[in-house]
Amino acid sequence: MTRVSGPKIQFCLLAILLAFWSRPAAAQELWKSLGDLCDGRCAATIFAGVQNETSQARMFGAKAEFTPPWEYQFSNGYFLGGTLSRELWDLNGIVAIEAELGLGQRFGTLHETEVWGAAYLRWKYFPWNNYLRTTVAVSTGVNYASSLPDYEIVNSGNGRGSKALHYFSPEITFALSSNPDTELVIRNHHRSGGAEWWGAEHPIYGTLFRNTYGGVQYLSVGLRQRF
Repeated sequence: MTRVSGPKIQFCLLAILLAFWSRPAAAQELWKSLGDLCDGRCAATIFAGVQNETSQARMFGAKAEFTPPWEYQFSNGYFLGGTLSRELWDLNGIVAIEAELGLGQRFGTLHETEVWGAAYLRWKYFPWNNYLRTTVAVSTGVNYASSLPDYEIVNSGNGRGSKALHYFSPEITFALSSNPDTELVIRNHHRSGGAEWWGAEHPIYGTLFRNTYGGVQYLSVGLRQRF
């Protein structure tokens, strides 16, 4: 199978970081320009995770026996990802819709690169927000992997898998009320074909994702800065 080289992508990201590091004034000017353009509605996130082999159905007790977090099954696969997002709509600080673009690299037992685009529905109102600002969100979108590892083919349910899969990655965030723009993010970075939920012959999931069931997921922790 043809594989996009992870080290090449890592080198490009490192080169970009070094370019900004060598010209801090330019980086600050760019960040200020983005901040003026976004007016507090944009965010940058970086997160890392470990491969979680417990199905999402078991994690949430949907169509399967509920599995508590302390019984999750993890492997020696790891993930590093980053996203840029923008809030598109907000209802009085209660619920919002965001658009997100992401890029990530697998390490350890898997080595593929992922890119994705998604829309997030975020619930922002909780009665304790004056003390600890909390949000929960779920996504729908498309995730594309540079190649198909044996793990995804074995768990695909069709013996072939799909590079493009549905991106359903729920998350919860926490932020101090004194610093609400910096958030701790806990996300189950998840891609799958949706056939388990919607049926292999669903006109969208069946065609777009090649009747695929499972994919790969990473239980992840990261930081988000809103600007």
